[in-house]
Amino acid sequence: MEILIVICIILAIALVAAVIKIVLLKRGYDELTDNIEDQVKGQTQIPVTLTTTDPHARRTAETLNRELKNLQDERNAYHDGNRKVAEAVTNISHDIRTPLTAINSYLDLMEDEKDETLKAQYLERIKSRTLSLSELADELFKYSTSADPAKYPVQDADVPSVSIDICRVLEECILSFYAAFKEKGIEPEIELPDHPVYVLCEKKSANRIFENLISNAIKYADNALDVKLDENACAVFSNPAPNLTPVSAAKLFDRYYTVNEGNTSTGLGFSIAKELISKNGGTIESDFKDGVLSIRVSFRKDETK
Repeated sequence: MEILIVICIILAIALVAAVIKIVLLKRGYDELTDNIEDQVKGQTQIPVTLTTTDPHARRTAETLNRELKNLQDERNAYHDGNRKVAEAVTNISHDIRTPLTAINSYLDLMEDEKDETLKAQYLERIKSRTLSLSELADELFKYSTSADPAKYPVQDADVPSVSIDICRVLEECILSFYAAFKEKGIEPEIELPDHPVYVLCEKKSANRIFENLISNAIKYADNALDVKLDENACAVFSNPAPNLTPVSAAKLFDRYYTVNEGNTSTGLGFSIAKELISKNGGTIESDFKDGVLSIRVSFRKDETK
């Protein structure tokens, strides 16, 4: 009889323990369910934790944490991609406006110009800038799709080494921004050699580099812009940039990096300039000191000239 009583007590204890374990296990899976719902909805990124010590439940939680981490990474990449696309669209519209600004500048110059020879030159430059819009669209497409080499394989063709007078190219480019300078009340300080400076660079690339740098400088320059070109084919563009920091200045050439300033931003303009100067064997770098941003572009000088 005593043995029967002991067996009943043991069974009762086992039953109570089993009930407690079931209750705790149920609570653990309820916690697991609530955590999964919050994770999937993006309401939290805290890993799933359980109060239960059941090894099976905890193993399930560990597996879910790994998969949820992958899901979070994919979600973050998706949102980051959307942000970059939105920024790229804004910057692309800016880059398309650059030749339009040049066209407008030449039209303003033609309005007051009496010399028919100069008018013919302005018309030729307007035609050139108009054609560049189509080329820019192709260029931006190739540039943006290069971010996905698996889908759009990039085949870099060698840029032809053409000897050009970079002093003349820069002078013409500055002239094309006449209207933009006038609108912002900027009187640029320009220091150029009084003789040709020959470099090995595709002329379209040189034009695009200068256009992008000047256009971006106009955004920041309140009433000051210094442009210098030395004998060694090194061009420096300096302007006040109070909203920049040394860190952000160092990132200006990164793809899709933007520095918002009111309704304006910089992004593809600098990165395209970097890509173009690199393809032509030159270099570009930024320097930020005492609130002044300086962009230094060094071309490959033609030593045969």
